[in-house]
Amino acid sequence: AIEFIMVAAMLLLTFAMLISALVYVVQVYNASYITRRVVRYIETTGEYNEYMVRDLVNELGGSALEDITVEIDASYVQGKKIQLRSPFRITLKAGYSVNIAQFGRNAVTVRLPIKTSLKGRSEVFWK
Repeated sequence: AIEFIMVAAMLLLTFAMLISALVYVVQVYNASYITRRVVRYIETTGEYNEYMVRDLVNELGGSALEDITVEIDASYVQGKKIQLRSPFRITLKAGYSVNIAQFGRNAVTVRLPIKTSLKGRSEVFWK
């Protein structure tokens, strides 16, 4: 009987770890989707508007991702405008917390980092 309980506990623990890993993969995919949307927004507008990007990230980010930051590496022509066919890179960094165990009101959590980076090219010609 003790062996059965030990085997059942190990299977349950393994199942819980697999579910946690799957949830993390979904959050990485979510961060990648947000990054793609930000890149596409900058490609079509030809400029980096920090407030619009922040609104887009907040709208798509939900509550699962924590401490989302967006960085851009680009060559600007006027202010934050990016010339036609000029490349730029967007890097999104965030964190995702996984609850490992719950002891009363105290939870044991592990914070996993998420980082996605994509390149784009401006589609707008600035005179």
